[in-house]
Amino acid sequence: MATLPQLYRSTLRQFVKNSIHPRSARSPSIPAHLRVLFESGRTIEAGSAAASKFERDVENMVVFLRARRIHKELVDRYNPTHDMSQAERIEATAHRVGLQGPVEYDASNPRPLPMEGETEGEQGKEQEDGKGSLQTMFAPQH
Repeated sequence: MATLPQLYRSTLRQFVKNSIHPRSARSPSIPAHLRVLFESGRTIEAGSAAASKFERDVENMVVFLRARRIHKELVDRYNPTHDMSQAERIEATAHRVGLQGPVEYDASNPRPLPMEGETEGEQGKEQEDGKGSLQTMFAPQH
């Protein structure tokens, strides 16, 4: 059986390890609430059913916090796209299998579609040369 100070330290340690904020930016309210909780635990008579229930609840909280932290680490390691937006996730998935996502249409800045077999870079170059447009495609050959 763990003593009350040991339970308090292990609980506080798990809260610190689970924190996503640096120490200076953390809210002091969580340690204060934990202190109040453990101070109320001191009033419980040692060896009673209430004391064992309190100890079991605190141990369960510590186990939960540890499991939550380990789960987060595993998700970060094995699912690198979990914290991306939907568009970023789609793009990363396409790159993973060697594809590129389509270029989204911008109504404020429309551009011509590439001809069959050419890439977007080639299209602009050919139009500068006067090739690849409908006018030059159907123009009489000299």
